[in-house]
Amino acid sequence: METKHKVRSLDSIAGYNEDNKRWMFQQDEKPFLEQAKIDRETTWKKDIGYKKACTIPTIVQLEIFEKYDINIMANDFMNDSDKVKRVMQIIKSEYPYLMSY
Repeated sequence: METKHKVRSLDSIAGYNEDNKRWMFQQDEKPFLEQAKIDRETTWKKDIGYKKACTIPTIVQLEIFEKYDINIMANDFMNDSDKVKRVMQIIKSEYPYLMSY
């Protein structure tokens, strides 16, 4: 596998694979998993008016976009309650460790 056009950020690597003509993205999920665990352990103890639902790393956002054609980063995403509900179903079933409650 030859990957060209590689770009590195602080916690991720993105690039284009010339062999299979696909973009690839790698990201360290550990900080996100740790934060979700902290959220689960602390937020239920106090009533803060709303609950943070989940922490979604970029790699998971891209997987959801590729599999389900839902762009979580779109400006109008939060205005579409059907898409928000669908993403929550996806997170609960496929990525439950990212839930904050």
